[in-house]
Formats: sequence, structure tokens, C-alpha cells
Amino acid sequence: MKGLTRRQFVKILGLSAVTTGLPKLAFAQTSPRKPNILFIMADDHTSQAIGCYGLRLSEYAPTKNIDRIAAEGALLKNCFCTNSICVPSRAAILTGQYSHINGATTLRGRLDPNADNVAKRLKATGYETAIVGKWHLKETPSGFDYYNVLRGQGRYKNPILYERGHDWRKGGKEYEGYSTDIITDQALSWLRDREASDKPFFLMCHFKAVHEPFFNHDRYRNLYADQELPEPEDLFWPESPKGKRFEGWPLEILAGRYHKSPGRYPRPRLQTQGKDSESIRKATYQKFMKDYLRTVAGIDDNVGWLLTYLDETGRSRDTVVIYTSDQGYFLGEHNLFDKRFMLEESLRMPFVIRYPTEIKPGTTVNDITLNVDFAELFLDYAGAAVPGTMQGRSFRRNLTGNTPTDWRDAMYYHYWTHQDVRPSHYGIRTQRYKLIYYYGLRRMNSKPEECWELYDLSTDPREFVNQYENLKYKDTITDLKRRLTELRQQYRDTKDPV
Repeated sequence: MKGLTRRQFVKILGLSAVTTGLPKLAFAQTSPRKPNILFIMADDHTSQAIGCYGLRLSEYAPTKNIDRIAAEGALLKNCFCTNSICVPSRAAILTGQYSHINGATTLRGRLDPNADNVAKRLKATGYETAIVGKWHLKETPSGFDYYNVLRGQGRYKNPILYERGHDWRKGGKEYEGYSTDIITDQALSWLRDREASDKPFFLMCHFKAVHEPFFNHDRYRNLYADQELPEPEDLFWPESPKGKRFEGWPLEILAGRYHKSPGRYPRPRLQTQGKDSESIRKATYQKFMKDYLRTVAGIDDNVGWLLTYLDETGRSRDTVVIYTSDQGYFLGEHNLFDKRFMLEESLRMPFVIRYPTEIKPGTTVNDITLNVDFAELFLDYAGAAVPGTMQGRSFRRNLTGNTPTDWRDAMYYHYWTHQDVRPSHYGIRTQRYKLIYYYGLRRMNSKPEECWELYDLSTDPREFVNQYENLKYKDTITDLKRRLTELRQQYRDTKDPV
């Protein structure tokens, strides 16, 4: 089957794109002592646009293949990134370290090929390792037996991938087709090539989608054509959150991009002629959501192809399958798009995982988990030692309903890049509260008391009101600041960034 495309493979087997129910065992092989690990990650795919999360747009995002992973395994409700931007999050996942430790604090960050990472650790324990799709960490991927990756952001149509064994700077190959399809084809090709191997595999399949410009394949162009998608409650509020300390990127910026570079975005074009400002914002939101959700549809279909392959080759029961994103994304909430902030829509990572031999179907995990935990989870499944340089913790026990009694009840976040409208900040989130310090505003001569936000997630889960100046929370703020200092010491991020 070597060299077959995803569609040719499915046609030969007479399969549908999506399978449901328990994995077929007709072709089952002897299970390896260590499980395979298939880590599927999209870019900027937020929980609001995934069916199984049951959030604002879930009804309009029928992600049946992603949902299948959750139904047959576990859904994490409180999985968070530690720095909500692409390069830092990817570096944190590979190293198990916060940005200031692994050195990738901003989009300009790099991952040193000589640095330790989880792929190297898994390879040393007998895994065959590969990464296909978006890399985004500048330097040559290391620790992988095979890679075929987008070197930078990449493009949706006819992507150029850089394969191991060819010149990293000049050896790219153009593949005709749509990025998400091509990446899946390459991942399946690698899996097929190693079918005779008795070693477990670790495969990272990273989609470029749903990153702006949210470009979808033509086959999804008519989805939502005659629908009006629901708007967030605060889309037209003059200020949301009330008492916020930042401006952010409102939808008007996206509208300007639609007009300035119309060919960069999917059709139809945004029509604003003769419309007032509220109508323009409404029209921008509708185009944004339809482009975004159409791109999500392509991701979900390709997740289905990967699950189908595992089913039909008897690998489903001994493979840990994960679907996640590098961070969340604003879909018009607070009249924002993009990510970067510590607010929930940006902070939360979707995370669903299936491992039939260990995780009960329909499991829900509410414990606070972080992207710096992923590497240690992988090593735990592999039975490998965890280096002392990693700063996370395996949540394998949490997935089986046996959360350790000393599991974290708070998390630390630090976004490093500073712009006046998106100031650098750090903060703490517990199960109930979130306290954020926008230290970047100090560079703009703001007073210290004007740099803080507090949200009570029990009464205000969508973070509509900053309660920092509410005297009712005075003692709570004092305690959260103390705990924030302790977390900064724990993660060795104590240098005053101002």
C-alpha cells in the first residue's frame, strides 16, 4: 500500500470516511508492551467550536470524529496553555517546560535542536518517532526518525513540506492539494511504511488549520450558506469585559484585513458598502464564523481518516489517540478574535484522549491540566524516566478517575510579547478565580492598581466583569497574590519583567 493516497486506500478497503463503534479486530496484531501514541494537534481550534464540549457554537460544529474520541475515552474540561501563542505552546508541549525555561517566549522563539525533548526520550526507549505537518519552531526538528513538515506558517493550498533527508533550507517539496488533506496523507503514508515494525510509534500529526485566514477546501464552501450563526452575548457591548485593562483585537481589525487582502481569504467577500458600524461588525462576525467552521469541518473529516486507519489495521486498542490544539481562540467573544490573553476562550485548550485498554468511555476530567504536562504523560505511557528539567506532571491517573490527592489546584500563565493593545501579562487561575497582572501596562505609565483584573468564575464564567476594585474580594485578592508569588517561585520565573 506504499504510496497510496488516503482516498485510494479507503477506496481499496471499501471504507467510509468515518467509522463508529468499537474498533474492529479482524486484523489485530499482538499488542506492543508499550502503547502507540498518535498526537493530533490543530492550530487555533478552540473548544467553542467542538461538538463534545457543548459550548456556544458546539451545535453548529458537528465534529463527529473528534467527538468520537471523547465518547470512547476522556474529555478534559480544564486543560490550559501556559502562554497562548503558537511557537511557545508547541515548545512547551515538546519540552515539558515553561517558555522562560525552554527559551521560546514569543513567536520569534526557536527550539534548539540540541535541547532535550520528549521525542528524543521516547526514541531512546524504543519508539519510532515522527512529526508531520506544522512545525513552526524554526530550527531543524530533532528527536524524530522521520519528519515532513511546514517549515514556517505554511499555506493552505499546495503546501511546501520539508522532509528529513533533504536540505532543511532549500529542499522543500510542493504537494498539490489542500493542506489538511496533504498532512493526513503524509501521516498515513508513514504509518503504512512501518506496518511490519514491532516497535511502538509516536506520531505527531499537526494541522495548519484553523489558523487565519481560515481557508477551507472547496468541498465545504456551501456549509452554513443559508444560516445565520449565533452571536456572543457581548458582541455589541461598548466594553467587554467591563473594567478591562486591555484593548485587544476587535473584529474591526479583521474586517480591515478582509478589505485590504480579499484574495487571501475564502469567498464570498465581505460586503460592507452602505452599512453602519454595527451592521459591519455583524457581517464580519458571520463571515468569520462560516470560514472558521468550514475549515474545522475539514479537520474533523481528516481525523476520521486517521481513526479509520487504526480501526482497519487493528491498532485502535493499543494506541493512545489525542486531539488538541496549541491554544484557544476568541470567536467574537468580547468582540475579539485571535488569542494571547488569559481569558478563558484563549487560555483553554481542547483535549480529548482515547486509550481503550485503560480509559473508560465517556470519562470527564475537571482537574487543571497544562500543556507542560503532555510530555510527562507520554513518558508515563512509555514507562520512561522523566527528567528533572521538565516542569509538568503526568495526568495518567487523572484519566482513570484516580486523581492524586496532591494534584494542583491552581495554574500559572505568562504571556511575554508586549503591544499597547495586547500588553504582556501573567496570572493565576484556580477552579474559582482568575487574577491577571498586565505588567506591560507599567511601561505605559499605568499605576499598579490599574494593571490588575479579577474574575469570579463561579458567578461570572464568561468573564464579563472585572472585580478587582470590588471590596468584597479584598481578602481573596490578597490570597491570590500570595499564591501567584509562590507559583512564580515554583516555576523559576521570579525576575521582574518590568
